[in-house]
Amino acid sequence: MPNRITMIGSANVDFILQLPHLPKPGESVTGGPFSQAFGGKGSNQSFAAKRAGGEVSVVVSIGGDSLGKTLLEAYRAEGMDTSHIVLHDDLPCGTALIFIDQNGENCIGFTFGANARMSPEQVDKAESVIAESRIVMMQMEIPDDAMHRAIQLAKKHGVEIMLNYAPYRKSTIQLDQDVSILVVNETEAGQLLDTEVESLDQAKAASKRLSDNGHRLTIVTLGANGSLVCENGTVRHFPSFKVKALDATAAGDTYCGALAVGITEGMNVEEAVRFASAAGALCASRLGAQPSIPTRGDIEAFMRETAL
Repeated sequence: MPNRITMIGSANVDFILQLPHLPKPGESVTGGPFSQAFGGKGSNQSFAAKRAGGEVSVVVSIGGDSLGKTLLEAYRAEGMDTSHIVLHDDLPCGTALIFIDQNGENCIGFTFGANARMSPEQVDKAESVIAESRIVMMQMEIPDDAMHRAIQLAKKHGVEIMLNYAPYRKSTIQLDQDVSILVVNETEAGQLLDTEVESLDQAKAASKRLSDNGHRLTIVTLGANGSLVCENGTVRHFPSFKVKALDATAAGDTYCGALAVGITEGMNVEEAVRFASAAGALCASRLGAQPSIPTRGDIEAFMRETAL
């Protein structure tokens, strides 16, 4: 089976402001350093997969402005297949505004921009790379009709879908066996199930309930508390690597990208989750979205030097 990963999803430009604490409604907070970086859940996951050692094709819609063209060059410089990226001259790139507090926690607001222009027709044009892939990665930052088409084509060619149901939104996407690997955090798990997920026991119950949809793997990430993996009705808890968190932005995306690489390389579940956990922890220990995503060498060195 091929080892290619095709990411069908979003690409954003991130505007990042560090603050002593996250503002409350109506509060203005004087900030520290400001930076700009490329992000978007889909884009982050594709960069993470590529740097972790994967062969990656990207299917995204980006603005035709200077930011979009710079982002296109960044994909190319990373060595990804960019033949199915579409630039829209009449739209800006998706944009995210990110506040980060001194503990590395963040809050994010974003606008879809050109991501909203992703269409089934664009996905159809990428059928050849989907057919050559081991995994198609998707998130929830593009229109449902494009996602439905991607799932149809992946199913047609026997390709696994890994869906990171983030950010949570109401959707027509069915969480059934067509989604082979489902990845959510504890908040998203609670939103999908309309229940509270605030403890480890609640998260275990949520992962089991979500797995009843027929996914091969159901993963609930818990940040510093690690992750839960439900496989064949059995839930296992994997601890996290301990780091000093500077910025949680893109840590979950890095986990997803590295997880996809581990699976395409034939790692067993324990190995793939440990690899993904190390990548996510390293990302959280650095500032920024894509600039903080580690390379394969970084991940392997960190795993040798750091005990769980």
